[in-house]
Amino acid sequence: MIEGTYTVLKGAEHALSAPQDWSSLRLNEEEQHILARSAHVMRFGDGDGEMKMPVRPEQLLTQRRSGDLGNDLWTTWNVVQENAIKGGIRAVTRDEFGRHRRMTSRPVTGIDQDIKLNKALWLLGAEMAKLKGAR
Repeated sequence: MIEGTYTVLKGAEHALSAPQDWSSLRLNEEEQHILARSAHVMRFGDGDGEMKMPVRPEQLLTQRRSGDLGNDLWTTWNVVQENAIKGGIRAVTRDEFGRHRRMTSRPVTGIDQDIKLNKALWLLGAEMAKLKGAR
């Protein structure tokens, strides 16, 4: 039990330091797109990684507020995470008759899916931080 407590505390320590650590890490455009493409597969890919939604990866980088402008890892990660979880991303697809059909991505509402996606996104952010030289 004591060992489990230390594990939880260590995890909380990393989570609390991430905003400060990740905010100092600048991402170039290619790194931002890598983050978005990875999140895109996690959110919209099926078991084989095939995309069934016409949402493009770069749409996950669209800021919803002026406060989301920036190229640091923390800001970019938050923008991608919010777009992946909240939905509301618009796209155009074709129906079975070849007609254009507008669609909007749905929010993640299932607790299990939300937890799984957030854990995967957190791991993605943490690995990007390691690659960028964070402690």
